[in-house]
Amino acid sequence: MPKFGAAGKFGVSVNEYKPKINLRKSVFLVAIAIILMAVAGWLLAHENFYQMFEAVRSANRLLIALAIAIYFLSVGLWATRWQAALSFINCRISFGTRYLILCAAIFLNNITPGARVGGDPFGRVYMMHRLENTSYSSGMASLFGERALTPLVVVSFLMAGLFLQFGKGSLQLGSILIAAWVLAALGTIFIPRLFFKKRIAVRGISSITNHVLGWFRKRGNTQEIIEGIETFYSSTYATIDKWKKVLLIGSLTLSIGALDVFRLYTIFLALGYHPKFSMLLVASSLPTIVGLIPFLPGGLVLIEGSLISIFALFGVPLNLAMAATVIERGISFVLSTIVGAGVFSYLGVKMAAKPEVQN
Repeated sequence: MPKFGAAGKFGVSVNEYKPKINLRKSVFLVAIAIILMAVAGWLLAHENFYQMFEAVRSANRLLIALAIAIYFLSVGLWATRWQAALSFINCRISFGTRYLILCAAIFLNNITPGARVGGDPFGRVYMMHRLENTSYSSGMASLFGERALTPLVVVSFLMAGLFLQFGKGSLQLGSILIAAWVLAALGTIFIPRLFFKKRIAVRGISSITNHVLGWFRKRGNTQEIIEGIETFYSSTYATIDKWKKVLLIGSLTLSIGALDVFRLYTIFLALGYHPKFSMLLVASSLPTIVGLIPFLPGGLVLIEGSLISIFALFGVPLNLAMAATVIERGISFVLSTIVGAGVFSYLGVKMAAKPEVQN
């Protein structure tokens, strides 16, 4: 199977591709982030931080430990979902290795802009290649496959939370939310399938790949790069075209989302507060969408501002909203970064000691 870094010469000039930024595509998310940050800033300006720290200090330690356990259990489900995607392309990696790679990938996400997707795709594919000699095209295909239904679950949680909170009392608003969910579901299911089946933009992606390789002073044969990308397309399509296994990935994705909701619920119970289910659905989904904006590493500030704003707007006392946000981000950002950094260092030693095998 061809590798992107094979010896040869570029058939395409590195100046051929000139990236363009389409601000219209991101203006909606940026506007949401600005509104949430403004609301959070206004709320924090009127808050006594001592009450927040006191709420954190008096939180139930056993329930906080349970929330931590739930977080790392969700990583285990993530590793299981990943193997389901790997099985589509006849690739198998041990559960332990998958779990360690995911912990290291979370660390990379946390130190790069864009929550949950910052350094994950390229970092995880590279670690797979170095540790298991998996081709880059197959590795990237498995990542697309196992995340294929994540947008659908995130949007579904958001729409369900908004419907439960605002839509039941208004037929018009409820109809709009349901229609938006249906459109998002259809787009999530059918657009990627069509994209990879028709091999759309293969040559455009190869041109981008040549451009990126030029940054690292690598040389690649254009035809080999195109063949590698076509292999990636066919492997990705294989992961999203087998409906029985797609349902397995969908159920695991739904379970991971449910664990995120349960973790937030546990955190609020630790603070002595019983939250609304609708709020938990929105709080587990909207910050994920907002965190996609490449602002600060790991979605810093945007995620915290989103959580505090959502909790406060759903009626949670501000000191508890801030305390819940501190505990949640202490688990999902601080603790995961510390653990991931240790795992990444360990895997780095293993990768350095293992000679790279040519595909």
